Amino acid sequence: MAQQLQHYLCTAGLLPTLQSGFRPLYSTETAILRFLSAAVDRGDFAALVLLDLSAAFDTVDQDILLQRLQTSFGIGGAALKWFQSYLTSRTQYVRRGTARSTIVQLICGVPHSSVLGPLLFIMYTADLVSLIRMAADTAT
Repeated sequence: MAQQLQHYLCTAGLLPTLQSGFRPLYSTETAILRFLSAAVDRGDFAALVLLDLSAAFDTVDQDILLQRLQTSFGIGGAALKWFQSYLTSRTQYVRRGTARSTIVQLICGVPHSSVLGPLLFIMYTADLVSLIRMAADTAT
């Protein structure tokens, strides 16, 4: 599923061009070089803010993500139902030795250590690039 989704997003041009994290052939270094070289080429002053979103995958609102999959990325029908099944009705507990906590229902987040997690997080945060651009345009 991850390969199919990646292919769809790339061929449809739906991935944010400025998103460097969690993408093949992109990194923090490529983001910094792209940003700084563009500023230097224009003779501008450059300032860069990098965010470390620790435990960010745990904060994904599943309802918002499913809505974005549909409205921003055109995923619907059986595919959207598959994503809904994949994301929702998940539980977790903590175990230490033989002791085990109460099982709790997860109401947010994407599955840990999954190949889809990073891609779903990119899709969840894709609108941030547009918001930052609008804020920058308003400030100038």
